[in-house]
Order: sequence, then C-alpha cells, then structure tokens
Amino acid sequence: MKKLLIALIAGANVCTILLLWAVCLSSWLSPMLYPRLAQAGLLMPIALGANLAFVFLWFIFDIKGILLPILGILPVYSICLDYCPLNFSKDNIPDSTETLHIASFNSANWSVKDSTDGKWNTLQLLRKLDADILCLQEQGKIKREVESTLKDMGYEWMSNSNVAICSRLPFIGDSIPTGNMGRSIIACKVKNGEDTLLVVSVHLESSHIPIEERVALGEHIQDHNRDEIEKSGRLILGFLSSSAAARASQVNKLDSLLTSHKGESIVLCGDFNDTPVSNAYRKMKQHLNCCFRESGRGLGLTYSRPGFWVRIDHIFVSEDWESHKTQIVREYPSSDHFPIVTTLSRKSISAL
Repeated sequence: MKKLLIALIAGANVCTILLLWAVCLSSWLSPMLYPRLAQAGLLMPIALGANLAFVFLWFIFDIKGILLPILGILPVYSICLDYCPLNFSKDNIPDSTETLHIASFNSANWSVKDSTDGKWNTLQLLRKLDADILCLQEQGKIKREVESTLKDMGYEWMSNSNVAICSRLPFIGDSIPTGNMGRSIIACKVKNGEDTLLVVSVHLESSHIPIEERVALGEHIQDHNRDEIEKSGRLILGFLSSSAAARASQVNKLDSLLTSHKGESIVLCGDFNDTPVSNAYRKMKQHLNCCFRESGRGLGLTYSRPGFWVRIDHIFVSEDWESHKTQIVREYPSSDHFPIVTTLSRKSISAL
C-alpha cells in the first residue's frame, strides 16, 4: 500500500515539474504568434508553489523523494530566482560619489484622489522617493502642485503625454528619437559626472482589463467560488491575450533601441505590464541586469489591486552598475501601482 502511495505521489510530482518547465519556457514563445500560451508565466506561483509543496510532502512520506522536486527545479532555478529572488547581502549601500538613487512609478495620471487619513499622498510620496532620477508612467499632465514640488526638489524633466523622466542630473540635448513607439517611451541622456547615462522610461501596452472584472476576480478568489473564478479567468485571459501582440511589437522595437546603444551606460525603468516570466522580461535581460533580481527579496509585487499579485514594474541597468536594496514602496494607496526604487553604485573597472 505504501509503495502505491509513493508511486502516486511521484507521478503527481512529475506532473508539477513538467508544468513548471512549461511555464518557465513560455517566455521563449512569441506573444504575436501564441498570445494565449505566452501568458503561461502568470501560472508561475502555482507551478513553483506546487513543487515546493512536494518537498514537504516527501519529507513526511519518504525523505529520499525530496530529491525529485529539487532536481525538477534545478534546470529552471535561475528563472525561479527571477520570479522570487532571495538576496540577503546587498542592503549595505557603499559610501561613494558614484551612487545614484533611481525610482519608477506609474502615477495613474494623478487622477485618484489622495487620501486624507494620514497615509501617503502624492507630494509626500515624491519626497519620500527622493530619487536622483524618477521615471514616471501614466503621468498625464503634471499637476501644478506636483510641478512645484518637483522644482523645489531640484528636478528638470522631459515628458510626453504618457511617460516622463525627472532628473537632478543635467540633460544632454533633447530626447532621443525612438521610432514609432508613440507615447509608450521616452529616452534621453544625462550628464553623470564625466560620463553620460542613457535613461529610458517605458509604459508598454496595458491589458485593458475593466476595473470591475479585476475587483470581481479578487472577490471570487476570496470567496473560493470556483465556477466564477473560472468564468472571470477566461474573460481576463482574453484581454491579456489581445494586448500581448501589441506589447510584443513594442518590445521588439525596444530591443532594437537597446541594441543600437549597446556598450553604453543605461538605466531602463517602467511599467512593462509583464511579469518576470515573460517574453518582454527575457528580452530585456539579454541586454541589461534586473535590479530586483540582483538586490530585491521575495515576490516584490508592484500591482496594488486585489486578484493580481504580480510584479510588472521593473528597473534594468547596464553591466557597469551594481544595484543595492531594490524595494517596492507600499505606503502609497492612490495609484494601482506601487513605486519600485533602487540604489546604484558604479562598478570598478576591474569588476567589469
């Protein structure tokens, strides 16, 4: 009887391993060709969680079986750490003049009324972030009071009607042409001491999921209503898939932009509307390092609404920078995104 039970557990574990591999490999699928399958990365918490659960299950029934889920995770270990990094050694920020504090924030057009109950409001948030470079998405028209605060904090900025770069470092010339990516991107160069830094702020295609559907899914999950969860899930998958192709086209153009600036010092920030297990994230990591992967901890969820526990806002940097203590600022209630912040230090020449 015990042998049969062990065989059943092993079979189920193999299934979860295959699911984990399929989810991780989905980032190699083109969202333009396979829009639905390319969304499999959203299943990462289920696939990874199931395999970790088998570690405890084997501990109870057969300690030797622990090797199965461990060996199953090893081939995709790096992708698992992209999704949920476990850094414990980079909290100490070096005392160096070559240090930059970077923040990225989707402000939701500053349209949600700030709270008056003692929580953070817009102006408090900007002061709390206190970044040398602040990349904004859905910034719309910067409000007068926000503009006044930015000026008081020593910022100049470049913007279009959707994204902006606010910098305490002086800009070099005008914004850089980015082809036909429209309002989804702005790029510019700033003077960093004797060097030049390319800064890019992006806001890739949103899923356009109606807010009522997002709220409904969160409520169904809390109520454990399986039928309604499945119904809402199919509807939301349709929205996700339809936006995937448009986002993939933007990613390809962004990929070309980064290729044309290969070898330069770069900071790329923004709302990618894609998780760490996605085609967009994988392509960006071919050029740059992810700050949360290097110095973040845990899931780092940046979307603040119920039912969508994902990290879709990212900061990427070129090889000449090292990130320290990348965090998500969770005190701000007014946007549907939390800001992501990191501190960068310049690597020594010998480390490159």
